[in-house]
Amino acid sequence: MNELVSVIMSTYNEETDMVEKSIESILNQSYINIEFIIILDNPENLRLKKLLYQYESYDQRVKVFVNDKNLGLVKSLNVALKQCSGRYIARMDADDISISERLMTQKEYLENNKLDFVFSSMILIDENGNKLYETNKDELSYTDVKKVLEKGNISTHPTWFLKREVYEELDGYREVLYCEDYDFTLRCLLKGFKIGKVNQSLLMYRIRSNSISRSNSFEQYRNSIGILKLYKENSLDDMNLVFDIVKKSQSKAELKVKERFMIADKKFRKGIENIRNKQIINGLVNIFYSFFISKYYTQKNIKIILYKIRKYTNFSIIK
Repeated sequence: MNELVSVIMSTYNEETDMVEKSIESILNQSYINIEFIIILDNPENLRLKKLLYQYESYDQRVKVFVNDKNLGLVKSLNVALKQCSGRYIARMDADDISISERLMTQKEYLENNKLDFVFSSMILIDENGNKLYETNKDELSYTDVKKVLEKGNISTHPTWFLKREVYEELDGYREVLYCEDYDFTLRCLLKGFKIGKVNQSLLMYRIRSNSISRSNSFEQYRNSIGILKLYKENSLDDMNLVFDIVKKSQSKAELKVKERFMIADKKFRKGIENIRNKQIINGLVNIFYSFFISKYYTQKNIKIILYKIRKYTNFSIIK
């Protein structure tokens, strides 16, 4: 059926050409019954304001809302959610590019597999649009996704496509610093919603050197560990406990610890890139070396790595 799909996006200070490519990738989707809700979270950014109003003036599917002041991503997305009329809602970031078949593919996959929420793999690109590497394209069932999410966050937020009722049931996003997406997916699991992963890369994800998620990756990891613990204790609804987690992660974020975590992350990603380019030895060396740079980074990856080993080898000793 041809149900309306709402696409939500927040923009703040991205380069105009990046935002243009992002918007065009949605407006040129093969699935055309969409509304595109765009929030400008920086009312002082006149160049973006002009660009967004231009799109709104010539494509009736575009609906622009300008915040009175900077609210941040979480509040801006919640503002966008209140404007949605679609049966389904898809996420989009202002510097990424969606593959033209993205919405059609995700909608069909969600409906055919009787899911509530799907995400996909991504092609990572640099600031100039050059391909870096592609994330794992394995298809994951609801059972698989649940198992992996209970070890770490694998849901790629900019690729989300879900039923509107999921957002409504969870009352949108919560202010969990650098970790609102993982908090949301864990709450989805607690509510019994079924999440699946499409076995295609449907979005080109831009890596920017000054991105907030990269510069705060250590705090993001610490927060994710904390909310996962609350999830397992069935205490994730207690926002006082959630706020305590965020406070503790910030207090532990010493500069040297953060730097080592980011260096380890860079080494690990380089290793993955090496392997994808068939530079196997260099790749394994980089990945192996990353585990000796930061104990926190090792902790972050080891559970998911062990899970994958068990999955593909049926090595039941690994817990």
